[in-house]
Amino acid sequence: MRTRTAAAGAATALGVLLLAACGPSAPAAKPAAPSASSTHPVFSKPLDARPYAALGRTKAAKNATFTQTVTFSAKGADAVLKTTGKLDFDGGRADGSLGWTVGEGFPEEAAKALGNVDTHRRRTDQAARLVIDRQRIDYRSATAGYWLRYDAADVFEFDPTENTANTIKTRRGGEAAFGGTLLEVVSNVKEVKEEVLPDGGRRYRTGLEARAAYGLLHSTVTEEGLSGTNPRTRVPLTVSADASGRITSAETDLSPLLSKDPDSSLAGVQGLSVKLTLNGYGTSVPATVPATDKVIPAGGSVVLLTTAKAGDCVDFGTGMPAQGYVVKADCGPPHDARVFAREALPGGGFPGSARVKEKVGAACRSAYDEIPSAWRAESVEPGKMWYQSPSEGGWNFAAKRFGMCYVLSR
Repeated sequence: MRTRTAAAGAATALGVLLLAACGPSAPAAKPAAPSASSTHPVFSKPLDARPYAALGRTKAAKNATFTQTVTFSAKGADAVLKTTGKLDFDGGRADGSLGWTVGEGFPEEAAKALGNVDTHRRRTDQAARLVIDRQRIDYRSATAGYWLRYDAADVFEFDPTENTANTIKTRRGGEAAFGGTLLEVVSNVKEVKEEVLPDGGRRYRTGLEARAAYGLLHSTVTEEGLSGTNPRTRVPLTVSADASGRITSAETDLSPLLSKDPDSSLAGVQGLSVKLTLNGYGTSVPATVPATDKVIPAGGSVVLLTTAKAGDCVDFGTGMPAQGYVVKADCGPPHDARVFAREALPGGGFPGSARVKEKVGAACRSAYDEIPSAWRAESVEPGKMWYQSPSEGGWNFAAKRFGMCYVLSR
């Protein structure tokens, strides 16, 4: 009872004080301070606009370091493309490395469909390099002693099954100089859900249209392997930002995009995921090609393998996502392979992959017995030869209707 009386008395006294404060001689009350989020460059935006605003905040940091992994999961093993590098948003420049790790149990045909996988020996200890600016793209494979320089004016031999004018250009992105990262699709979202993180950052869960992901993976895998769903189907995308609104990570599960066709180039691949992380804001200036390194023009050097003749030497690392391209190489220095036969195949209807491989394999085995001993001696796999046969897509084009036979030289 005493407690209640004391409380009432306190309330009465407080009421008197409040009334006194409202008198005409009292100073005006100060407005409440605005919350930090009401002016935040990202978190104050409408919810669906926040991932796009976070991208803008990221680019305003001038530069950053990135790492992205693309994982193709099969029952026996995974194939993982890891890309790391530095981005200069203002200057439109980037440098980076990209390398594949392909497990022994990963399907052989699927490995061949992945861009720039060394399907001969599946090296996992080396990575290719890229240096990109607004005028050109420089590419150095894991084994080459030179850089290939792709200039905007380069024209490559026409290949009707590929848009060759644009394949190397997929290495350059629109939102950042290094293409193929999730930064390219962060703004293509809607129906965003937000979670506040303990450090003051945010996590956004949203959906990405499948057709946007097709472009994202253009330089990584043939589109034929990614036809498992309607292009408008939405796949999950998660984007995280730090307290200032800069993107720190993004990830998506693209498994629904995988083709269900048992004859697909990615048959046997059951999962596909992409994860990107960003850090090093403001301290990550991209490198350039060292002045002492050898650089050769890609125009005139990068050709279809099917244009090579017996005795020609080639390197396989072109940086071109398109299949079937090689670099014409000097046979003196180390090179990837020497062609020892070129088997012309008849026109008509495509007889099926198995029949074509059988015919090319038989022709190459016969030709191998007749090659000069010097060619056979340079093979790093004594007694073994390799061959390449045309796909169904290239069968109707004379430039690709050849079986190519070669030995590996390194």
